[in-house]
Amino acid sequence: MPNKPLLIFPTPTTISRIKKRGFSISVHYPATSRQKERLAPKFDNIHRIFEERRAEILTQPTGAIPEQVLVLETIGAIDDFVTAVRSISGMEWLGEWDEGDIPPDTDFYVDEKHKDKALSGRLYIVMTNQSGIAELLSMWRNYQNDRLVLRHGLNKWRDMFRHLRDIRPWGVKDRLIDTGIMHDWKMRVAKGAEIIPFETELWYKDSESARSQDAEVIKRLVQDTGGTFIKRAVIPEIRYHGILARLPIDAIRDIMNNPNTQLVRCDQVMFFRPSGQAATLTPQDEPLTGDEIDLHHTPSGSPIIALLDGLPLENHSLLRGRLIIDDPDNWVHTYPANERVHGTSMASLIVHDELDSTQTPLNSPVYVRPILRPLNWFEIREEVIPEDVLAVDLVHRAVKRMFEGDQGETPAAPSIKIINLSVCDRSRPFMAFLSPWARLIDWLSWRYNVLFVISAGNQGGDIELDLQRSALSTLSADELEGETLRAIFREGMNRRILSPAESMNSLSIAGGHEDLSPTGNTARLINPLSSTAMPSPINSLGLGFRRSIKPDVVYRGGKQLFLEKLGTTHEKAILEVSASSLSPGQRAASPGRRAGDLSATRYSRGTSNATALTSRIAAQLYGVLDNLRSGSTAESINERNIPVLLKALTIHSASWGETQDVLGNLLKPISQRGTLKENINRFLGYGHIKPDRVYSCTDQRATLIGFSSIGHDEGHRYSIPLPPSLSGQRTWRRLIITLAWFTPINPSHRAYRRAALWFDPPKDELLVDRTEADWQAVKRGTVQHEILEGEKVSAFVEDQVLEILVNCRADAGDLTDTVPYAIVATLEVAEGIEISIYNEIQTRIRPAVPVRPIPI
Repeated sequence: MPNKPLLIFPTPTTISRIKKRGFSISVHYPATSRQKERLAPKFDNIHRIFEERRAEILTQPTGAIPEQVLVLETIGAIDDFVTAVRSISGMEWLGEWDEGDIPPDTDFYVDEKHKDKALSGRLYIVMTNQSGIAELLSMWRNYQNDRLVLRHGLNKWRDMFRHLRDIRPWGVKDRLIDTGIMHDWKMRVAKGAEIIPFETELWYKDSESARSQDAEVIKRLVQDTGGTFIKRAVIPEIRYHGILARLPIDAIRDIMNNPNTQLVRCDQVMFFRPSGQAATLTPQDEPLTGDEIDLHHTPSGSPIIALLDGLPLENHSLLRGRLIIDDPDNWVHTYPANERVHGTSMASLIVHDELDSTQTPLNSPVYVRPILRPLNWFEIREEVIPEDVLAVDLVHRAVKRMFEGDQGETPAAPSIKIINLSVCDRSRPFMAFLSPWARLIDWLSWRYNVLFVISAGNQGGDIELDLQRSALSTLSADELEGETLRAIFREGMNRRILSPAESMNSLSIAGGHEDLSPTGNTARLINPLSSTAMPSPINSLGLGFRRSIKPDVVYRGGKQLFLEKLGTTHEKAILEVSASSLSPGQRAASPGRRAGDLSATRYSRGTSNATALTSRIAAQLYGVLDNLRSGSTAESINERNIPVLLKALTIHSASWGETQDVLGNLLKPISQRGTLKENINRFLGYGHIKPDRVYSCTDQRATLIGFSSIGHDEGHRYSIPLPPSLSGQRTWRRLIITLAWFTPINPSHRAYRRAALWFDPPKDELLVDRTEADWQAVKRGTVQHEILEGEKVSAFVEDQVLEILVNCRADAGDLTDTVPYAIVATLEVAEGIEISIYNEIQTRIRPAVPVRPIPI
């Protein structure tokens, strides 16, 4: 039976006012009048301040100014602290978690050995009234000195304070902790670096004159310490103000020995961070001899995909004539051909898929803008974001050049719909703060209506198993898999997704432990995961901002093998990553070792590869949409909705599949109550994607696509005709609905995401129930992907429909723009069932008269 084209929803009915309420974001419980009367007069002022200007408790300080921020160091379970906060008049819990959805701890990871561990975290209270800040600090000091008198009715304050380790103004500790800067400086000092670069992220101020004054203060302090001020970047749309500078090694040693220096105490600085940290290692072994591959197919038309990466080997036999290189900074002259490894590999995977596959090359050229350059890191050679640029500024300029041009030039690549970013900041794991890079990606995707596909990041460190070295060789394949996955889970805090993978508008990609390579010589090598469709053991783990689902999906990233770590005195069995360029893995184009070798290949693995292949899928889906546009429905698909359609279609085929059972059985004994699905999300996101399911339909599977733009308090109603022959049948059925959108952002607001879209999946008509991802988690990001299954007998009448109502509300301040979105729905029954779902739905859609949006 030939495959059938996707179907398009008739134009939805618009509802101008949504009567249904969305999910709650903030919680406030005011004090009673009697409670207020019992407060001691000496504390009346702070309560008045709290009533007049509610204090916001946040999980990140972005958008505030330092004079307004107090740091709350919590201890113990976060839900105990939240309960105490709710009892205080004027205090609002405006953090990462919704009411009724509080996780058991701020660290998220507690295994069976540490159930009683006293966990700690940091929250931030933002108050615009300086008197209120002073009063709160005074109350905290009184509590520490046992002078918070209970008869004054201050029990509620005592209950909150008992869950705190400290309350203090933003200071030296906050500028250095969890930024990676101290580790970076320690390594550079140990290697004897004479000059050490670093980045300062300043508190953003709305006035340019105030920003310039702050920059001058930093410049003077750097120069007074014998350092060099390199450059400054300001991006108002994401409230970013960054400075790149260098200090001599002696000055760095002074800071490491005593951080309380004038530079680190500087109130203008929010964070100190390492520079040039998005890096890839250059392989040290020999590439493979090139093979003959049929390259008669040549690309045509305008580029759909942009690759921001290292400079590829443009004249490689597999890439010649298939790339459009844009190198405005003229890096080509300092980029030796034999070191163009990462960009060459990513370009090859985008163009060809794995070379061991039977795929035909992409039919459009790939636009490439280099953002990496080779760097000597003492004994190691890396392709890295240069240390004389700010990564955020470089990516901003690169994307702006595509769509607006640069220095009076015309746009370099205005046809781009997908931007591949197989690059992460290894020094910046996601720790509740949205990084400037992630905020930039979100703003750029909204500003230029483009889909970013980003790697979740690799974890190349050792995996320490919870067993003796002597026991390793006795394990069965299933036992080794269980030990490995539990070890990865226990180290979850150290394996978080890397910036900018927490971006909300992008698709973040994890690698699957699979590839298309032939079996090679694996002597001495260990395969730690034997089950099919498992996530790669070198993946970074989610979740994302406000516990949204990240990574979004998993796709082939190469089978990663390990070696047993020998030659040490450790007692536990330790696995270390094998970096071989031989199979298994994913074969792609590579520079040769000899000059003029333009046909070499090598095998590699990782989330970078999975990201490149996912971008390729999105480009192929663009071809599917282009074919639909060239048919009778050409007028239906708006250009503005194509990137969000690509986003929705790419994720629509994702599911946990059989991996859910394997992970569930392993993680259930070591998961906190109610967090099993969340922990599976950390590994899988929405699951493995199977693109063949969305390229076309079958008799037993019908996929419909819808798209529009929606505003605050609006709703769009979509209808799916129910196949009459399915009524009264006891047969397995599945309904999959995916909603995707790009949100404008408000970096000054604790919720950040201006537009919240959602739907409540129809369950009753087909008697289907939700499976896989948690129903609350799916509503926290910019993709809601729901899978519903059932097999009970469901009876319905002729012409009955499934209705899906897409809702929109403002989430972070005012929402004045309309938001482009796409919705994809698939209804299917088991293959082989004599029910032609596709034909029955198509017949009932075709004569439908489009209903134009009308206000009610």
